[in-house]
Amino acid sequence: MTIRLADTHAHLDLPEIAPDRDAVLDRARTAGVELIINVGIGLENSRQALATARRYPGLRATIGVHPHGAAALKDGDLEALAPLAADPLVVAVGEIGLDFYRRRSPEETQKRWFRKQLEWAGALQKIVVIHTREATAATLKVLQEARAQLPGGVMHCFSGNWQEAQSFLDLGFYLSFAGPVTYPKAEALREVARKMPLDRILVETDCPYLPPQPWRGKRNEPAYVAATARQVAEVRGLSLEELARATWENSLRAFGLKEQDILKDM
Repeated sequence: MTIRLADTHAHLDLPEIAPDRDAVLDRARTAGVELIINVGIGLENSRQALATARRYPGLRATIGVHPHGAAALKDGDLEALAPLAADPLVVAVGEIGLDFYRRRSPEETQKRWFRKQLEWAGALQKIVVIHTREATAATLKVLQEARAQLPGGVMHCFSGNWQEAQSFLDLGFYLSFAGPVTYPKAEALREVARKMPLDRILVETDCPYLPPQPWRGKRNEPAYVAATARQVAEVRGLSLEELARATWENSLRAFGLKEQDILKDM
């Protein structure tokens, strides 16, 4: 059986990746990674994410402003991204959310722009890619308030417990697992991966961050998503081929993609 993987969250335009991006993507293809969602985290980075998606086959982009950048936003900034949102390669609004760990933007400012970007995503009828760190309860509250206007979403790099997972699943969201699910002390996270519905699981790298256990301390890259998929497969008693197929189909469904469109230029 052919292994066909999707890395649903990568940052291919950050300086850790961009200088040798061609080689990084070659290694991803060799590993069976045929879809990569290149995620925007700011106004200029969102433009870069789309430009990169236009350049390489098998890539799609998201646009949005990470909570770290909320304090720098001003009225009219989201409207400046509107021309990008019309591009068919843009499949979601994200990475957006709340981060009360580093607090690079004040909490209320983060919430204000989180709500604005959710409203914007609803108007565009695009799913959202959500970042939350040390802010699960607040993130869940904002999402529940916006539930009626959203077509769906992905909890990026999910790291919560089973109760939290159920709350996000109840919103109709997908949960995406990254390198931490492979870490020795992540038994609670592996338990979530075991219990949750197979048709809501995604895998990602969040590269260049959070590499799976074999590469901890090094730069992460999309090829390594296979290690995350293998770990999730193991805890569910599946083969890697079975888990890869399920997460591939989930990725297409989550982001509203057609397989033939992804593979036609390969």
